[in-house]
Amino acid sequence: MTHPTTSIADVAALHHIGIVTTKDDHVRLVRNLVEGLGGEVEFEVEDEPLDVLATWVPIGPGLRFEVVSPRSEAPTPITRFLAKAGGGLHHVSLETEEIGVCRELVTASGMRTVGENDDHGGWAEFFLDPSQTGRALLHWMQAV
Repeated sequence: MTHPTTSIADVAALHHIGIVTTKDDHVRLVRNLVEGLGGEVEFEVEDEPLDVLATWVPIGPGLRFEVVSPRSEAPTPITRFLAKAGGGLHHVSLETEEIGVCRELVTASGMRTVGENDDHGGWAEFFLDPSQTGRALLHWMQAV
């Protein structure tokens, strides 16, 4: 399938930056972000499928930090990331209204997707394989 769109920049915009922390440090990090940036918590959710607590802190028009911590010690992508990296910057998320076009553009270039989901909490999403992106986890999402 061909699209007049030739660049991800034409169909996606930065939505949020994910930061992973421990369960014990979650409240402290959220407080630091809120107080340091003069903002407030947009919302907080316990994501049962991922076994995480996620807190959203707006940092500008249409942009937010997502603070994520595990709810348990069960093996999940988040607990594995904490064990490997100790926490920190986890992912960069781009919002689009054309997730199919975005997926097609990245796979046409030879990149692999991982973690695809048609409805995760109201969002269709996919991630790019971080082994192809300098270990950065890039995430595309579209409201469903």
